[in-house]
Amino acid sequence: MKSGIITVVLAGIVVVVGITYSFIRKNGNTVDRGTTVAAGPNELSGVVHVDDLAQSPEDFQGEFVLRGVVAGVRKTEGIFAIIDSREFESCGVLTCAPNTIPVKFDGEIPNPKTMVDITGRVDRSEKGLIIDAKRVEIVK
Repeated sequence: MKSGIITVVLAGIVVVVGITYSFIRKNGNTVDRGTTVAAGPNELSGVVHVDDLAQSPEDFQGEFVLRGVVAGVRKTEGIFAIIDSREFESCGVLTCAPNTIPVKFDGEIPNPKTMVDITGRVDRSEKGLIIDAKRVEIVK
């Protein structure tokens, strides 16, 4: 009987922790456009993350700064793919992120697992979204 109660209590704790983690991951790093946010260490105010862009690309008109981690590279075509930097930092591998966005850049293409800030704009092609990058800056 005592072991059954302990099992139920532990299961409840796991559920509460899971719900809390999911809520923080979903809402903790998003920015409401009506809210002023102070940038944290090594973060720019107004930086867009890959998951935020993938959820509503129509909200991003004109030029903006996109932060991501390089997940794949096609140097001969001047294209690389990025994933959400927050997702990469939490799981540590390039395959855990649900969203990948291609970036077209005429300059030097960064290596995989490099965190970058990309200044550019969303361009729609026959294959979907692509970021037309004007500038790529290595963050780490």
